[in-house]
Amino acid sequence: MKENARTAAPAVPAAQRVTPPKKKMTADLRMYHIKRKIPSFFYKLFRFMFIVCMAYVLLSPILIMLSRSLRTSADMLNPSIVWIPSSVTFSNIVEAFRIMDYGNTLIFSGRVVLISTLLTLVSCSMAGYALARYRLKISNFCVAVAIFTIIVPMQTYIIPFFFQFRYFNFLFIGDIYNAITGDILGLNDTEFAYYLPAILGAGLRSGLFVVMFTQFFRGLPKELEDAARVDGCSEVRTFVQVMLPNSGPIFLVISIFSIVWYWNDYYFGQIMMRNRQMMSTKISMIKALVRAMSETNSWGDGYTETVWVFASALLFILPPLILYIIVQRFFIQSIERTGIVG
Repeated sequence: MKENARTAAPAVPAAQRVTPPKKKMTADLRMYHIKRKIPSFFYKLFRFMFIVCMAYVLLSPILIMLSRSLRTSADMLNPSIVWIPSSVTFSNIVEAFRIMDYGNTLIFSGRVVLISTLLTLVSCSMAGYALARYRLKISNFCVAVAIFTIIVPMQTYIIPFFFQFRYFNFLFIGDIYNAITGDILGLNDTEFAYYLPAILGAGLRSGLFVVMFTQFFRGLPKELEDAARVDGCSEVRTFVQVMLPNSGPIFLVISIFSIVWYWNDYYFGQIMMRNRQMMSTKISMIKALVRAMSETNSWGDGYTETVWVFASALLFILPPLILYIIVQRFFIQSIERTGIVG
């Protein structure tokens, strides 16, 4: 009956509907809302200005590099030109490409960096897994040694490291080589100067990578290993088929770190690779190369040739920059999953 009465009631026209009067906002209530919005406004303004300033600080070196590598030598002597050159030219980049022998140097450096990174991942992941999962008496000591390798700079042990590779005689391999060939086995100026330490867990920043792998594997559930052992998996099979598929984030993070550090390091390459130069070694001596070229071309006033220096630096950072642009989304996600920021 009630439903019938509701349906039978005539509809009230919209023009005749009575709307309740709006409550007038008092001056005190209006001031209260203003006071609440003022801190929020200044916080947003401060956050915006802070982000803009940090972006400028981080991007200004790249912008300066780009601006000066695309200008002529005459623009370097013009005080009125700060950012935008009077005429854009790509001849500096072409000349820097030739000075650095960029094609061959890029292939050689890329091969060394990628293979060293791959070997570092293999050795450090196995070491980190062993330290995380097998509670031995020397586990804490090994972790302390790995941390110690992070603290100690390379300059303190580079001289004995150099002589070990200059007169390589591990397990009397050098003596056997000398008896057969009559020559001294030296691994300097060879790619093994990078590969051998990497496969033994002594490459660039390998101690840090061992600690990162150790912390990551400790966070994985123990039930994964127990289930694998119940299914009859061996230790190697458990590590390869169970642990590695669940370790994608940490592998991506360490891969990027290793590639960037191997690419940017010039000290080790300058000591160990004298004849075959890495890209980092070339960029560290680019000013000397430019000055040598300048002496034969009536250049070299100490300022105008910096356009080739900036062009060379732009070519140097280009490969890792492209790599980071490609994988930056996965890289950020991997850092969040591994928890190394907290």
